[in-house]
Amino acid sequence: MMNRRSLLTVVWILALSSFAQAQEKAKSGPVLTPSEFLGFEVGADRKLADYRQIASYFKALAAASNRVELETLGKTTLGEDMFMAIISTEENLRDKAHYKDIAHKLADPRGLTSQQIDALAQDGKTILLLTCNIHSSEIGSSQMSMEWAYHLATSQDPGLLRQLNDSIVLLVPSLNPDGETMVTEWYRKYLGTKYEGGEMPYLYHHYVGHDDNRDWFMLTQIETKNVNHMVYHEWFPQFWLDEHQMGENGPRIYIPPNADPVAKLVNPLVHRGNNLMGADMGWRLEEGGKSGVIFGYSFDAYWPGGTRNTGWWKNMYGVLTEVASARIATPVEIESTELQGGGKGLTTYEQQINFPNPWPGGVWRLRDIMDYELLVSGAALETVSKYRRELLRGVATMATQAVQTADSTVYWRIPLDGQRDPVTATRLAALLLEHGVEVRWHADRKLFLIPTAQPYGRFVDEMMGTQRYPEVRPAPNSGILEPYDVAAWSLPLMMGVKAERVAITPDVQNSSLLLQNVSWPTGGLASTGRYYSIAAHENNVFALTNAMQSAGGQVFLSQKPNETPEFIFAAHAQLAANAERLHLQLQPRADLAHGATPLKSVRVALYKPYIPSHDEGWTRFLLEQYGFKLKNIENKEVKTGNLNNSYDVIILPDSTREIIVDGKEGRGGYFEEFPPEYAGGIGKEGVHALHDFVEKGGTLITLANASDVVIGEEFNLPVRNALATGGPGGRSAAAAGASDFNIPGSLLRVYIDTNHPVGYGMPHEIAAFVDSPIAFQTSAPPPDIQRSVIAWYPDDAKDILVSGYAHGAERLQRKAAAVSFIKGKGKIVMFGFRVQHRAQTEGTFQLLFNAIFWAAV
Repeated sequence: MMNRRSLLTVVWILALSSFAQAQEKAKSGPVLTPSEFLGFEVGADRKLADYRQIASYFKALAAASNRVELETLGKTTLGEDMFMAIISTEENLRDKAHYKDIAHKLADPRGLTSQQIDALAQDGKTILLLTCNIHSSEIGSSQMSMEWAYHLATSQDPGLLRQLNDSIVLLVPSLNPDGETMVTEWYRKYLGTKYEGGEMPYLYHHYVGHDDNRDWFMLTQIETKNVNHMVYHEWFPQFWLDEHQMGENGPRIYIPPNADPVAKLVNPLVHRGNNLMGADMGWRLEEGGKSGVIFGYSFDAYWPGGTRNTGWWKNMYGVLTEVASARIATPVEIESTELQGGGKGLTTYEQQINFPNPWPGGVWRLRDIMDYELLVSGAALETVSKYRRELLRGVATMATQAVQTADSTVYWRIPLDGQRDPVTATRLAALLLEHGVEVRWHADRKLFLIPTAQPYGRFVDEMMGTQRYPEVRPAPNSGILEPYDVAAWSLPLMMGVKAERVAITPDVQNSSLLLQNVSWPTGGLASTGRYYSIAAHENNVFALTNAMQSAGGQVFLSQKPNETPEFIFAAHAQLAANAERLHLQLQPRADLAHGATPLKSVRVALYKPYIPSHDEGWTRFLLEQYGFKLKNIENKEVKTGNLNNSYDVIILPDSTREIIVDGKEGRGGYFEEFPPEYAGGIGKEGVHALHDFVEKGGTLITLANASDVVIGEEFNLPVRNALATGGPGGRSAAAAGASDFNIPGSLLRVYIDTNHPVGYGMPHEIAAFVDSPIAFQTSAPPPDIQRSVIAWYPDDAKDILVSGYAHGAERLQRKAAAVSFIKGKGKIVMFGFRVQHRAQTEGTFQLLFNAIFWAAV
């Protein structure tokens, strides 16, 4: 017999369903399925909707349904509107400002009683952020988003209506709209050819390609900034689900829990919430007959650089899913013998507790990807609805614990006085503010203060402190579990900013002001003069130099041994405005310094391989930000030769010799062909052309693994990679074994020759970002070559690691980290470490800028 409570529940659900149907009828126009709207079956083999088609569908859906609204997040790099769908009941959408306010209060519950928090958790709605297609070739979720949105907008299922009443869904169909369009257009272009479904010969983001999911603590790209602002300044979602794809020859889908290791500063409630969602996902997938589901695999809980990962330190639940890929929208057939393990959590492809139902092999389609994603998306909504109050209260609990477990007198202190680059120091404070961190300013002492006792205090400590990667070993005497990405991300070290974690007295705390925006250092001209000078130790000095040269101004470099060099600018109508814009204070002088050298404008070429290099994209982005005259150079132009006619500097980005010279990845055996116009590398004739470029006066700069191009017979330089295990001339850095050397993206101590033109204005000691086994061993050169060691590692291995992980650091002792050669009329600069890694290592940008300007004197 039904009790009173059950009867009321049934009545409520029926009433809600009837009301929803009535409201849908009141909306003008029919609600079309994605396939009906687009005129083809979404998810069918070889059919894709591009971003503009997806946006058109969502606009039509929002116009036809009371459950859907759209919000523009901002523009993309190439100028598209980046949008998000907000999906819930009509009542929730009408009151969304109220629920955003509740979410904000729970994210920062200071001043609230336990009873007030409980009341907010009772009244609030869980806000689920679901993001798709950040990696544009992982196309399935962008297509799935339309089907799921249609289902949420039209279903009359009582259970779903209850979930929508409990929750607000923020659905971003693509975190990289420009790339979604690129991939779709490339795929359509080669349909029906042997290149169908193959990779593009260029990055699928204008600058950073796959690394758009490595930008979430540095916030350099406009798409990252758009979403970051929405998450941490407007909506404050409690749960973030980010849907990806992975390789085709392993499990069909990865779901939480994560693999080891685990970051110490993340509140364990984050992982409990994530695992709760993972359990529901696994249940719904198995219930739906979907095999090949794995957890505890590959993707660790340590690195803070990805979308939802960064939110862990900000008390947000965040889950990654990874579905096996097809060839974009072309099916693949996988033989059972081709299914492989080999990664963390699955040594061999066989049944085990985290992989209880292996996929047997067969045909795998875009439709399969979407079906798996539809199930995990539905499970995510089910979880945040079912545990609404617990999850809302959990966010407040984690924020409260972050405040209460910290010492209220301990702050991170960033002084402006004494900084080598005050603008970069201010940029660090601005970056933390952009993250939603509480930042204070003490005007009298000219310093930024960041309290550790705040809701995002653990994020502050993670970003500002140093890292020591945990050596988790799955079995005795085994190697450690490798990090998923990198092992170090200390912002002060990477940016070259002095910061310290100290106790602050109450009088200093009370006399500081809470900031909404930072005040940048005052720039301009101190007074009138014929010339103006500034010390050459601020990154923006190079941006000013480029701006003034573009405006026709004269720029000079003055350098005396063991003194910081100066840039000197002739008076010009645009100088004051540019100095003010770049926050640089220039001092007047009556005349030029004795021996000052005029700087010519430098023509820079950046090599662009057809096997895309993320480092090329990041380098292009960085140099454009600082105003360098930059042009991409590709294989044909390099091979043609006569490069000095067009360029003063050529930069080879971090790519292997095999990619640059041969146009192949150095794995041996089968490789997938590109269309003929994108096939191959620069070849032997290209290497000869680069040699000729140097001999005739050009400057060649190699970044990290690209050094292999000049280590060999063609250039015949007295240098080898001391960590190489094979290849002519001590090349093949990538072959160095992890058994005796492993530095998976760490910050190492390096010393700089500040009297060398590449070291001008740098401190003697830096933290260099290293992620490849490269260390140069030079020898005495012949009379026609000048050799210089620009940077080197310490004599004692114990002094090498600054942050991260370093196994085999003793192999770096007394080895060179950067070297230069003067050969013929030209110069070669070889950087073994990542001077401009992902536009994050601002403390070493100047080494690259100096290398470029070495060609200007």
